[in-house]
Amino acid sequence: MLLNQWRLCLFILGFLTSVATLADNAPTAKTQLCDTAARPESYSGNFLKNFKLLQKGDKGWLYRNMDLKRAYGPRQTGYKNLQQLQQALLLRGTTLVMVPIPGRVLIHPEYLGHINYDVPRARKSYSNYLQQLREMKIVVPEIDSLFESPQDKLMFFARDHHWNHHGARTIARLTAHSIKANRVYSAIDRQRFKSYAVGKGHNSGSIQRAALELCKLSYRKEPYKLYQTVAEDEDNPFADLPTPQIVLVGTSNSKGSLNLNFDGFLAHYVGAGVSNRAKSGGGFGGALKDYLSSDEFRHSPPKVLVWEIPGYYSLNDQAFFDQILKNLQTTVANKKSGGPLSS
Repeated sequence: MLLNQWRLCLFILGFLTSVATLADNAPTAKTQLCDTAARPESYSGNFLKNFKLLQKGDKGWLYRNMDLKRAYGPRQTGYKNLQQLQQALLLRGTTLVMVPIPGRVLIHPEYLGHINYDVPRARKSYSNYLQQLREMKIVVPEIDSLFESPQDKLMFFARDHHWNHHGARTIARLTAHSIKANRVYSAIDRQRFKSYAVGKGHNSGSIQRAALELCKLSYRKEPYKLYQTVAEDEDNPFADLPTPQIVLVGTSNSKGSLNLNFDGFLAHYVGAGVSNRAKSGGGFGGALKDYLSSDEFRHSPPKVLVWEIPGYYSLNDQAFFDQILKNLQTTVANKKSGGPLSS
C-alpha cells in the first residue's frame, strides 16, 4: 500500500513539473509569433513536431521549447548507462569523448528579449551535467568556459537549431584541447592539417521555415562561411596517410546539408585524422548505434570516439542503451575468448 502511494506521489510530482515547464515555456503576448504557433496542436507532421512551440526573441531570433531547456543531463539511470558505455568502450581500447552542445540561449542570452528564462540556473545545470560526465572518466571539453564572458561572434544561427561555422570551429578547438590533455593522445598518429575559407553559404533556417509554414512569416537567409580542411601533404598523391584513429559520431551538426566542417576543424586542432561517421536525422544516438554495430568498429576500434550530441537530449532511452551495451559486451567477450568479433 505504501509503495502504491509513493508511486502515485511520484506521478503527481512529475505531472506538476511538466505542467510548470509548459507554463514557463508558454508564449506571451510579446513573444508570440501568431495564434497558430501558440497552439500545440498546430505542430503536426514529421517536420513541425520538432519545433513546438515557436517564440520570438530580439533582433530576429526565433526559439522553440527545446532551445529553452532549463535542466540538462539525464536521470541517475542515464548516468549509469553512460558510465557503462564508457567502460565497455575502454575495454576495446577506445576513449569516449562526449560533446554536449549547449542551448543557443546559454551562449547568446542577449537575444532572448521578453522570453521568460533563468539563464544562470540553466547554465549551472549544464555545467553540472558536464562535471558529472567528467567524474565518470568521460572526456568532456570545457564548453562551459564560454559562459565566462560574452561571445563577440555569433556561434549559432538566429533562426536555425544548428551551430554556425564559428560555433563548430570554437567547440572543435575546445574538444581538441580535451583530447590532447588526455593520455590517449600519445597513442594517436599525428598529422598536420590546414583549414581555409572556400566561400559563403546562405541558410534558410529550420526554425524560420517552421515560422513560414505556421505564420506565413518570411525572414532573410542567414549568411555563413564555408571552410575546408586538408592534410598539409595532400598535394603529394603518393604520401602514405595514416588511418584515422579518431572517429566522430553525431548529428547534422557534424554532417548535414550546411557542411559546417566540425570534423575538419577537429582534425586541424587535434593534429590527427578524423573519420566522420555522423548521421543527419538520426536523433541523439543513431550514428553511435550504427557505428558500434559496424564491422569497422568490431574489427578495428578507434583510439578515440567523439560523440557530438545536442544538449537538449535527456539520454534517458533505456532501450537504446540496452541494445548498444549488449552489443559491446558481446564483442568484448568474443575478443577475450578469441572468437569472431560479431554481435
